[in-house]
Amino acid sequence: MDKKADSQADQAVLRYVETTRPVQQLISQTLTQVGGYALLLMISRSRAALAEGALASAREAAMRASEEVRALVAPDIATHHHHHLRGAAETLLQACVAALAYSRIDASEQGDALVRTLRASSDHLRTTAHLLPGFELVDFGQACCATHAPKRLPQDVT
Repeated sequence: MDKKADSQADQAVLRYVETTRPVQQLISQTLTQVGGYALLLMISRSRAALAEGALASAREAAMRASEEVRALVAPDIATHHHHHLRGAAETLLQACVAALAYSRIDASEQGDALVRTLRASSDHLRTTAHLLPGFELVDFGQACCATHAPKRLPQDVT
């Protein structure tokens, strides 16, 4: 490849990163919201009605993110990244559906589906952070407060 082709490829990647970063942030924020609602649903069935409106809003955000991911044009070097971003968006939508179902039905299989889809979306999102620069996620394990937190072994937990 010549320098002009390299420059054009670099520019395509930069454009992809620039247009994709807000979509990844939307997926990440919505995943955090749905995870929080899922926790609320799992620990307090009486508050399920409170989460339903918020879950519907999160589902709309997940649908918007999914549409934006599908509209992205990924250069060759970013196709693996785009694959995982698309996977994160799709499984986030599935998590929203599972959370809404779990809020209406007291069934363990719905809870299992909810946890499974949240984990899958999170895994895809974490993978995107390693494939291209500019998509790093916050790692609370690396925070300064994490080094000061007491480490507990399973036998110490009661």
